[in-house]
Amino acid sequence: MLFPYDRSRAPRDSCVIDRWAGQGWRLLERHELQVRAPAAVAVEAVASTTLAELPAVRALFAVRGLRFSKEMTLRAFFSTPPFVWLEEEVGREAVFGVLIPPAGPGGRKRPRSPAEFREALGAAPFAALGTFRAEPEGDGVRLWTETWSRTRGVVPSLTFGAYWLAIGPWSAWIRRMFLRAARTRAEAPV
Repeated sequence: MLFPYDRSRAPRDSCVIDRWAGQGWRLLERHELQVRAPAAVAVEAVASTTLAELPAVRALFAVRGLRFSKEMTLRAFFSTPPFVWLEEEVGREAVFGVLIPPAGPGGRKRPRSPAEFREALGAAPFAALGTFRAEPEGDGVRLWTETWSRTRGVVPSLTFGAYWLAIGPWSAWIRRMFLRAARTRAEAPV
């Protein structure tokens, strides 16, 4: 089967997102930049960046039909359904996810907590994870983000493949805007 992405392992050391993305997950995208700030400051800068700081992102979210307010931080946005804020290694990494619950009895209920997400994950036809992580490097940190996905079955795989071909470039643009806004926030004089 053809995929619009081709790596299944990240070129990095193990980190928190690996506790969520295991066998069968695919790396969709990875973006990074240097930030002249401590790791804790850089990760908090990502989580506390508001959508008010990202007008182009707000426009794309509105087109996509995602619920948000300008005052929301990225932490709040990625904690609002359909997303779930899954895990955080304070000062180092934050992980969030989204899934399409299975249809049928007990299905179509979106998880609202990490435990519910983990429980629904096994039967979900589609799931995605994202992370923001800061690793010390030079006089600051390397701040990076990854997006991973997993599909179950031929139809979900083909559907998601077509979706990602259309949305992937926009997702990459949004992720790079998140990182740039976080760098500006982290490097701002106190």
